[in-house]
Amino acid sequence: MLGFLKNRRRQELRRQPFPGPWRELLLHRFPLFSRLPPADQQELEEHIQVFLAEKNFEGCGGQEITDEIRVLIAAHACLLLLHRDTDYYPGLRSILVYPSTYVARTESREEEETDGRESRARLGESWQQGAVVLAWDSTVAGAADPADGGNLVFHEFAHQLDQEDGLADGVPVLSGGSFRHRRGRYAAWVRILGDEYEQLIATLARGHAPLLDEYGATNPAEFFAVATEHFFEQPRQLKDRHPELYEQLRQFYRQNPVEYSPG
Repeated sequence: MLGFLKNRRRQELRRQPFPGPWRELLLHRFPLFSRLPPADQQELEEHIQVFLAEKNFEGCGGQEITDEIRVLIAAHACLLLLHRDTDYYPGLRSILVYPSTYVARTESREEEETDGRESRARLGESWQQGAVVLAWDSTVAGAADPADGGNLVFHEFAHQLDQEDGLADGVPVLSGGSFRHRRGRYAAWVRILGDEYEQLIATLARGHAPLLDEYGATNPAEFFAVATEHFFEQPRQLKDRHPELYEQLRQFYRQNPVEYSPG
């Protein structure tokens, strides 16, 4: 019954007219929106309405929450959900927004740390349950240049997708099809992304400049998040230089960004 009521409420939200000022924000602050086919634009707007009704935004470090912040972040998060059966990031309740780089306290294994924790400057993070944290200035910069291969919000929400099965391991839930089909998809995903991850490490070790950001060599979870950034922002380069990786992401996201990428 609860699931039925939730789905009915979401259907009602998706049927509501999309506010004109919100669409203006998308057209002027989210360049990828204008490149989408009209049907995808409509689907994205519907997802944004559900997302904003269900998620809480909190300003941190003096940051005031505005419609611009809410809509721009929601647009990025919901672009990752197009054409897919989705529960709208079920483990996520809040998006915490700082004005800029913030300092987070994290667990430390260093014996000399007296309290077992250390401070690190961060632009964003994704918690397995509860929250995504974002620096607003980096969010704006990532949206302004949709072809530089770097996008903080895509990165952190890719982590959310990765974490939906309870693990942050670079292997998100691959749904659809028969059990045999899904087993084959998982095998291909692990093989291809694992090989690409190792290749990135080797490329950096040789001192060569890779297409994928070097942060992807941190661990498989970061590799998936970095690959997601490039998939949406540099799809042609990714497809040309890493065709198998591109194909795995195309199947997962059920999108083909080269079709709406300029040039």
